[in-house]
Amino acid sequence: MWPASDLALGPEFVEANNISQCKVCKLELAERFSVPTFWWENYCKSHNGYFGSQDIMTDGNTNAGLEPENKYTWTKLNIMTYARATNNQIMLVFDAEPKTQTTLLDSLMPPKRNDELTDPFWIYYRVLNDVISIHDKSIWVLRDRVRDIEKSYPNTGSSDDSMGKGDGERSKPNYRVLHDLARHAIHVAETTSVTVNVIRGIHAAHMEYLSSQSAEGLANLRAKSIQKRVRDQLLLYDQLAVGLQNRAEAVKDRLHNEIQLSFNTVTQEDAATTIQISLIAQTDSRVMRMIAYLTLAFLPATFVSAIFSTSFFNYNPEHQKYSVSKMFWVYWVFAALVTVGMFYMFRRWGPSQKRTALTR
Repeated sequence: MWPASDLALGPEFVEANNISQCKVCKLELAERFSVPTFWWENYCKSHNGYFGSQDIMTDGNTNAGLEPENKYTWTKLNIMTYARATNNQIMLVFDAEPKTQTTLLDSLMPPKRNDELTDPFWIYYRVLNDVISIHDKSIWVLRDRVRDIEKSYPNTGSSDDSMGKGDGERSKPNYRVLHDLARHAIHVAETTSVTVNVIRGIHAAHMEYLSSQSAEGLANLRAKSIQKRVRDQLLLYDQLAVGLQNRAEAVKDRLHNEIQLSFNTVTQEDAATTIQISLIAQTDSRVMRMIAYLTLAFLPATFVSAIFSTSFFNYNPEHQKYSVSKMFWVYWVFAALVTVGMFYMFRRWGPSQKRTALTR
């Protein structure tokens, strides 16, 4: 608790998961700090970020306090503030890790001039400083990973001669790593976009709060100066968040470009490999054609020689004459039958076109 005359802030770190199981605890928080019942619903717990505020009226029709709540994800940060009309504020921080608790306490420690405590929204621009810092670190870490991927691919040139001549690293991209980086880039872009919307919601609620205030005289001038300071800080963090959102989108687009480049490079090198295979196939085709020519050159003569070497032909050296047996027709009969039989067996038990199609 940090007092400043009649001003005070009391931060309290609470275990939300434990309280959500305690009905009495939730009723006590609702009674003392106006914590709404929907705060404990699953759709609020699992939401990626939002901001809301509510004026609570007493029996005398005066403001009992201003209750804004802010929830951020990525680094777990659930915040609800309860501002009394007496300029006392209670801030409930749910499920904050010890490091987050220390960071929040350091951010909320008032400077030498603690007159900002008169504006209940001063807490948010202090917290937003840490939120912007976390977003900036996460975006730059992702950007560095993307840049490493970009630099790991050497420039092999744009000519057709460079097709398929990479150093092997580009041809074998780690798609699992690229997929994980793309997933993280989507999350970072989502959270920065949500942060922008939340900051604008805080700013809109602050403007509504300012319009409801009525102070006069010197106190009015001082209050306006404080309120303007808080408003300017909220506008500043709005601009910073928009810049981070644009950077996150740019990093995501760069990563998507690298993924597309990896796919296109692999496709290009596959095409180059296919061309090389076709060239090799053409060489094989020329060799087979030469073998066919040689076969055609020797097969007829071999066939004729085989026929004349059978016993159906007889050469008489004395008379220098060839004689043909009258049974030569037997050769043609058996040759025709065997040829027809082989064709029949091949058609009957060989691989048919239907079975070949099914195999494909």
